[in-house]
Amino acid sequence: MDPRLLIALGLVAAGYWWGHTATDNAWAARQAKTDQAAAKALAAETRRADKAVGNYLSDHLAQEDRYADLDARYAQLLRRAPLIVYRPAPATAAGPAAPAAKGSVTDSVADAPVPGLTLAAVRVWNGALTGADAPAGACGAAGPTEGADAACAEDSGLDIADAWANHRANAKACADDRQRYRALINYLNPSPQ
Repeated sequence: MDPRLLIALGLVAAGYWWGHTATDNAWAARQAKTDQAAAKALAAETRRADKAVGNYLSDHLAQEDRYADLDARYAQLLRRAPLIVYRPAPATAAGPAAPAAKGSVTDSVADAPVPGLTLAAVRVWNGALTGADAPAGACGAAGPTEGADAACAEDSGLDIADAWANHRANAKACADDRQRYRALINYLNPSPQ
């Protein structure tokens, strides 16, 4: 075999080996950069998630403290002021119909006092919705003074039907929020196909 052919084959083989090694080194360097960038992105996202968790926990604990404070205040308030007050029965207009017999069921229902919500009840209701104590009429956060207790026991002009209508609106708003949050969670965490 010709020595020149052997040298040429040796040079080709060495060039191939060198090129292959250089390609492997370049690929390894690119992969190292990609891995390093991914590690940096993961570390940044982990820091962001840790901060979000910390903010949530801080806000949640503050909210728990606010509601515990409100519960204590309202427990004291409701020991001093009732939730309902009875209004006199509304006067019925005398019409052409014959009056009901004295002592009948319709007579006793028509003469029954109507329950209304006190200002204390409205104050407690609104505080539970907002997480902050807010005065209701003259029933304010002034404290357990004699005048404040009297104001808190006054009729607010609202009744059980008003409270129930507000409850229905709040329950619907909560259901709407649950639906939106569920859709957001499903979007952020898609289930495997």
